[in-house]
Amino acid sequence: MSYARNLLSRGEEVVFESRQHWFAVLGETWPFVIVAVLALAVLIWLGTNPALGNSTLDGIVTIIVLAALIVCLARIGLKIWGWRNQEYLVTTRRLIKSEGVFNKDMADSSLEKVNDAHLTQSWLGRIFDFGTLDIMTAADESAGIQDYVMLADPVKFKIAMLNQKERLERPDLAPPPRMQGAPAMPEMQREPMPPRAGSDRVAQVPPSPQPAAPAPAADQPAPTPSAGDQLAATLESLAALRDKGLITAEEYEAKKRDLLERM
Repeated sequence: MSYARNLLSRGEEVVFESRQHWFAVLGETWPFVIVAVLALAVLIWLGTNPALGNSTLDGIVTIIVLAALIVCLARIGLKIWGWRNQEYLVTTRRLIKSEGVFNKDMADSSLEKVNDAHLTQSWLGRIFDFGTLDIMTAADESAGIQDYVMLADPVKFKIAMLNQKERLERPDLAPPPRMQGAPAMPEMQREPMPPRAGSDRVAQVPPSPQPAAPAPAADQPAPTPSAGDQLAATLESLAALRDKGLITAEEYEAKKRDLLERM
């Protein structure tokens, strides 16, 4: 794990991560790149020319050029190594800026103390997506400004910082935390929909259940419903469906006629 991530407090998470644009590496190492290319060209020229390399002067020149090449490559390699170790983090609580390979230089600012952020992008920075972000915090003037020079993805970095700052200041805007181990909510069972008017399911509508009659006394036999009572209950159910608009009047009359014919 990276150096800056090891210093996160309990419950703190990284929201966005960036570093300097690779143009920053090129801007600091371009003289060494040119010297390394020239030194390599001289070494190739000395090695391919059989007339050279025999005198003492040619040997001294070869050693100097080789040493310059090694120094330039070492400088370029260390700069790239340091660039790879840069960590510019936006966490859920603060801004973290970590630099250095062996000796670490780390600075952090609480998002609650960030007052303003000034982003500067040239036309070249807009094309290659880099810029300088100046962040002003609620501290004294000597230590209240953090500069992120040639920051890669500066717009996304600034948006992530402002969004997280707003969530800290207004917790009601933050999404609710995910509940771990919470029991799943039972699914609500849907009641069957009544048949639509004009459908074939009207003929299959059972008669609505009638309220249960009071239990007869122990010494009296339970009355048996007659066929007329069952017919009346069925017709009342069909009439209720007709009044609610679930069946048409023609379907009601057809069903009524069919029941009367069966009697």
